[in-house]
Amino acid sequence: MKYDVVIVGGGPAGSTTARECAALGLSSLVLDKAEFPRDKPCGGGVTVRTAGLLPFSIEPVVERVVSDVLFSYRQANSFERRSNRALVSMTRRIDFDAFLIEKALEAGVTFREKAVVREVSRAATGVEVRTEDDTFRGSVLVAADGANGSTAAMAGVAPKLWKQVAVEGDITPVDGVPNEWQTRFGLDIGSLSGGYGWMFPKSDHVNVGVGGWRYLGPTLRDHLAQLAEFYGFKSSDLSKIRGHHLTIRKPDSPLVDGNTLLVGDAAGLVDPMTDEGIYSAVLSGGVAAKHIARYVASEAPDLTGYKREMAVTLLPELNVSRRFHDLFHLTPGLYLWAERHSSLFWSLAQRILWGDQTYVNVMLRHRVTGTAIDFISDLVRVTPLLQRKSGLRDPAPPQRFFMGDAARS
Repeated sequence: MKYDVVIVGGGPAGSTTARECAALGLSSLVLDKAEFPRDKPCGGGVTVRTAGLLPFSIEPVVERVVSDVLFSYRQANSFERRSNRALVSMTRRIDFDAFLIEKALEAGVTFREKAVVREVSRAATGVEVRTEDDTFRGSVLVAADGANGSTAAMAGVAPKLWKQVAVEGDITPVDGVPNEWQTRFGLDIGSLSGGYGWMFPKSDHVNVGVGGWRYLGPTLRDHLAQLAEFYGFKSSDLSKIRGHHLTIRKPDSPLVDGNTLLVGDAAGLVDPMTDEGIYSAVLSGGVAAKHIARYVASEAPDLTGYKREMAVTLLPELNVSRRFHDLFHLTPGLYLWAERHSSLFWSLAQRILWGDQTYVNVMLRHRVTGTAIDFISDLVRVTPLLQRKSGLRDPAPPQRFFMGDAARS
């Protein structure tokens, strides 16, 4: 059978693309190598702005709602910030992803589990996707198989990505989640180049994790154990320890190639500053569906409308976030000092998590500060000493300053 769109990957990006395509009247097929419900390494935090993108409530899979944060610097000097509104809904990905697939099925999507894609063929007339047991055809192919996915490569598309790595585990306290963690989560900053440590409370357990640049991989288990002890738990109680990659898109990485689109983590759409990818997954899936529908209906000659819309919506956000990331990891201690002694950064963080503010608008509203951020970010990208200090080994090219230096290097 031929479908309008074949989507490989049943996570938030794939299920959202499929659901939105079906809502627009397209025949949509989702293939996933796993059997659902399946777990996925991830903290499982869904921000308010992410939930706002979905046309339904995620309350059935929310285990805890948090509004407060315990900040710490290198597992010391802790302080708390509180919000008068919810910031993040804590879910388990085994439940959240299954819930999104259920919503896709309700919209009329066809879902094939335990379908491992072995080969992809493309032609001007469509795509052919072969699994171990069957062959599926479609007008459009969507690679939504995450950070470690191979669908894009099989289709002849080569994403250009920076990769980070994270390790996490669960702890189930005998007496339940401690009172001090009922409505707050923990963020430890400064211990890991390019990343951070976290503690997310769920209904009956806590999720503890650490992440940073990929070269830190061999050290992460020790960092995880130390962080668990810092938060008041026994590292020996850690269970379900697993690692996963986080993908950050390089500026020239493809989003569209002929009749193939990339969405979510497969496209490297993780927020560099927060390492959060669910928002981008849902957003990119919705945008992709709109342009797939126009293409299938012959209202658009190709799928480049997806790339153009992403270039004026999400990609500028990720670009500015990367600049914030460059600056932040150069002097994380200074940021924590400012966070502790001023309400400015906390107010900004809350509004971004709520969806009331964007990175781009911050730069536009505070142009002098924005220029300073651009300058320092570009300086980090071309200065070996600053690169070492911030932990960068493969920096992005400068975008406003030092362009001649970059061209000569």
